[in-house]
Amino acid sequence: MRSLKFLLFSLLGHAILAVGCSSDSTVPPNILVITTDDQGWADLSAFHHHASDISTPHMDRLASQGVLFSDAYVTAPVCSPSRAGWISGQYQQKWNKEASWEVGLPNHVKTIAEYLKEGGYTTGKVGKSDFGVNYHSNQVREYPLHHGFDEFLGFSSHAHDYFLLSEEVENKTPDPYGVSAALGALFENKGKRSFSTGYTTEIFTDWALGFLERNQNKPFFLQVSYNSVHHLIHEVPEKYLRKYGAEPIPNYDPETMGKYEDYYLKYGWQGEELVGKLRPYYLANLNCLDDNIGRLLDALVTLNIAKNTLIIFFSDNGGEAVTGANNRPLRGAKGMTFEGGIRVPFIMSWPDRFPLGTQMDFPVSTLDILPTCLESANLPPAKDLDGISLFGQIVGTDGPSSLERPLFWKFQNKRAVRLGDWKLVLMPDIKEKLPKADYLEGPLTQNMPQLFHLKEDVSEQINLYNDYPQIAKRLERYLEKWENDMESHHKVGTK
Repeated sequence: MRSLKFLLFSLLGHAILAVGCSSDSTVPPNILVITTDDQGWADLSAFHHHASDISTPHMDRLASQGVLFSDAYVTAPVCSPSRAGWISGQYQQKWNKEASWEVGLPNHVKTIAEYLKEGGYTTGKVGKSDFGVNYHSNQVREYPLHHGFDEFLGFSSHAHDYFLLSEEVENKTPDPYGVSAALGALFENKGKRSFSTGYTTEIFTDWALGFLERNQNKPFFLQVSYNSVHHLIHEVPEKYLRKYGAEPIPNYDPETMGKYEDYYLKYGWQGEELVGKLRPYYLANLNCLDDNIGRLLDALVTLNIAKNTLIIFFSDNGGEAVTGANNRPLRGAKGMTFEGGIRVPFIMSWPDRFPLGTQMDFPVSTLDILPTCLESANLPPAKDLDGISLFGQIVGTDGPSSLERPLFWKFQNKRAVRLGDWKLVLMPDIKEKLPKADYLEGPLTQNMPQLFHLKEDVSEQINLYNDYPQIAKRLERYLEKWENDMESHHKVGTK
């Protein structure tokens, strides 16, 4: 059942887009991918299950102009491997045997930007570029200009300070280039650019708007990869903090606060300073993000290219427990193969071709983004992809059987497989609770396999492993075969 708010936005979407250009299926669509960082599954008010304190009117507006997916997954419960998976359309385990953070992007793995650039698209990326290795360098394969992007402004690391973007602060800081604790000037194309003032969410949007203006008359592919709502979650413009009653916290000062890593851990991952206070900071950060997504949508209308722009919106993994994200009613959070770690907000909008204000409730994956974009752009299908095009499902030319396929996850010692409504989880019990974790837990299993029927138990609370042994064994065989297939690809790729 849809919320009244969602239906009102759907009607508004029809009215706004009625003034756009006329439909022409021979014109390839512009493609805009918007990626958020660690956004919770309940933190999108277009969903009927949204948290009671959430309001995301501009994300909702995007949903009203397209298709909202309730059962959408990433390929990993953390950012680096998840990003490698969607951008390649392949399971990252094909080349990342360890199935961990340090996934990389090998030369033989082709990206969506390379496919689209070969197809005549101008390509640009702004924001976070994170594949787990080769950070802080513009000379490596993982840097956007070396895997298909014509232009780039952003950072090459797991995280970056929202405010401290100048060369001056970079030079004063003892440790400005830590893997998860970067600050200072941003990369811009082949060089770097210093910002003495500004906030990353707004700077990234400003750059994206300039890209849209420069390329409005030719097919473009733009990825806007926000670092919001990743920690440091408290770093938000003051007007948003005031709105949610969150007390401002001083920014890092290299003159008085020692190493940046210590500041990052104090207010980030370890975060004891913010125990019980995270949610208002998260809401403020998300509010700023939502406003900036609204700026992107407004620009498309102003430039008269909204109707023929395919927009794909998703979070890179499940909500993070130590930033105040909300994944309920899903179990778990970022880093886990329970639903809270891998099921994400996901929207596809293309007003010229896709239905408006629709929700689809079958399992899809961010692996499907690349093949969907290729079919939408009338480009040849690519070989060796693990995703499938959703185009036919969305426009109604394909039947449900086209999506009957298992989906797999493996991250460190955590594994899972979903087929239909059944999901098998192989994940050890969590022995240490995160300091501020507010996520739905489940019964301990002494590290035994868990089988869930998601249609009846989306919260993964009732382990049916012993009740349906044949289904459990079937899924175990699927998972074992997939792991063997990934190992075979890894051996071929490293020869």
